[in-house]
Amino acid sequence: MRIRKQTYSLDQYLKLMNAETIRTDQECQRLTGQWTSNMVSELIYTVLTDNYIPPVILGEETMNGITRQWIIDGLQRSSSLSLFRYGNIKIAKNLDEYMVTYQRKVMDENGRPKRDGKGEIVYESVDYDIRNKTYEQLPAELKYRFDGYQMETAIHQDCDTAEISKLVRKYNNHKAMNQAQRAFTYVDTFAREIREMTESRFFKDIYSSSQKGRFNGTFERIAGDIVILCNYPDKYRKDTKMGFKWLNENANLHDFESADKLLTRLTDCIEPTKEIRAFFNGKNSHVFVAAFKAFTESGMEDVAFNGFLKWFVAGGNRIEIDGKSWDTLDISHSTRDSAIVHGKIGYLTELIKRYSMEDNVAA
Repeated sequence: MRIRKQTYSLDQYLKLMNAETIRTDQECQRLTGQWTSNMVSELIYTVLTDNYIPPVILGEETMNGITRQWIIDGLQRSSSLSLFRYGNIKIAKNLDEYMVTYQRKVMDENGRPKRDGKGEIVYESVDYDIRNKTYEQLPAELKYRFDGYQMETAIHQDCDTAEISKLVRKYNNHKAMNQAQRAFTYVDTFAREIREMTESRFFKDIYSSSQKGRFNGTFERIAGDIVILCNYPDKYRKDTKMGFKWLNENANLHDFESADKLLTRLTDCIEPTKEIRAFFNGKNSHVFVAAFKAFTESGMEDVAFNGFLKWFVAGGNRIEIDGKSWDTLDISHSTRDSAIVHGKIGYLTELIKRYSMEDNVAA
């Protein structure tokens, strides 16, 4: 199958879509409107800053001498850009990046471009906030940049209907990033350190939930939560993206190194019975690691934490503090809410004090 590459201006590409020369309604294709407002707005930001968008894949079919092109991959991008250009939709208010820089002519009091001593037009650099703007509300310079953006396409030629449907299946046989994987992209400064944490023996020998977490972003989320709870507990948030963004802007290398060492110490001191490992799951690992840190900072040896966990399994978890036992706290479905997480850590910290007192009495 021959493939031809062709580049259009975005204005030309969208006009071909509106004229149905480039078709958006191939039977096997997903319907438009799959993207959220933020996803659409981030795409518009990419265009307005002249950054890269992958080529749109088209399938070209000729019947009775009439040639039509069908969008095979890139329908959501194409329809989103068309909605912004022609549908009067607004750019979202809560974009992470929203300032776009462009150049404009400096005008005199008569509305004419100013010129320097050599007769050249004088330009100035402008930072423009694109949030909550429609296409029509953009300055002329940004409209021109949007319309002139170079839209790359790769066109599969000489297709029939069956071949185009097969191509739709082929190009759309992928899974988009989930929430945790996407959130991880916001901690680029320390991504290597987090990945190194996920390679620790803790996740192999102690962690009890599915090892699929290594591939779906769960391990990275847990590692990030551990770093925050062990170093900046008041900055913990339910929203993983917000947590990673905060770490990216405020954390330091020592925070990650100390958390990684903490996981090693914890792994070394725990007897990985089924009952103990059950606490170190995707729901509570960060909570128990933070409790381990509090335990050792209270003056007790690392190895004594294993005794605490055995005591906890044997009935310590049924002790009520402020009218709540561990089972009461752990039953909540809002497992990542800040109040729930801090409530669990507070409970375990108080329980550690009681365990310490009992242990001393027994001694």
